[in-house]
Amino acid sequence: MTSLYDRRMVLFSGKGGVGKTTLASAFALSCARKGQRTLLIELNVKDRLNAIFGSVEVGPEIVEIEQNLFAVNISPRVAMEEYGLMKLRVKVVYKAVFENRVVQSFLRVVPGLNDLLMLGKSHFHAVEVDGAGKYVWDKVVIDAPATGHGIFFLKIPSVITSILESGPMFSDAKKIEEFLRDPSLTAVNLVTLPEEMPVNETLELRQTLVDELKMPIGMIVANSVYEPVFDEEESAWLLDAEVEQFEDTQTQGFVDAAKFRAQRVEMQSEYVEKLENTLSETLVRVPYYFTERFDFQTIAKIADEIDAQLGEESGSQRSAG
Repeated sequence: MTSLYDRRMVLFSGKGGVGKTTLASAFALSCARKGQRTLLIELNVKDRLNAIFGSVEVGPEIVEIEQNLFAVNISPRVAMEEYGLMKLRVKVVYKAVFENRVVQSFLRVVPGLNDLLMLGKSHFHAVEVDGAGKYVWDKVVIDAPATGHGIFFLKIPSVITSILESGPMFSDAKKIEEFLRDPSLTAVNLVTLPEEMPVNETLELRQTLVDELKMPIGMIVANSVYEPVFDEEESAWLLDAEVEQFEDTQTQGFVDAAKFRAQRVEMQSEYVEKLENTLSETLVRVPYYFTERFDFQTIAKIADEIDAQLGEESGSQRSAG
């Protein structure tokens, strides 16, 4: 099986609010630290990478945000222009065709066109080569849309190939579809919180990706996992402790906080165990970080967590530095 670090394109998806942008950023940083020239892609969203990496704002132009790590925020408009120029070659011709009011009105109502354009530009970067025929990027990491939109986003190439039988759009969609389904080139990583709704949604998303879309799953990430700080005997005592058992309010406050922590650990362990018993893919646990915002230092810690837990899988691409 191809190592996750050896795939050319790695996508992150999951239920909204589970931390997929954080995990995509951390994995991209992990790749960059191995010496891989990595491109981290946002898809037509308000830039979050600027706050995480303390870099310049990430927009439609590729910018370097860390050594070996670059980023871009792809919008449908820019992707359309680049696609049009690649096909028509001459900018004057592009403007005459794609900036025509009638054509623009038609393009706005084509279902899934924006998603196909953004996915197509991402695929272009994954296979992009320089004048010497060498890949420009060792790794392309995509912060994909959340679950519902994410499924449609990944499904759109197969929708296009099922509707059309020939032509440039059919040909491009077919190439993307085959690339996404190739386990030596692509992996979809799923991010979840160890809670009922996110875990159930993750299992459903995985099933759809494997059975319907035929796409390879990389790793499953259980994010914000509380690490146990009490042994079994201490946890049992805390879970049995009665509310307002102590007259000293300060002591009671400490006990209440400790009890909440023990309850949280117990609840999360049930869902982590469910993931372990249900899935065949690698399960990576990322601890809960008590911080108001995720800055570079936190992302760097998560990158180390991912690298360490992937273990032997990452060995083939380790850099000497």
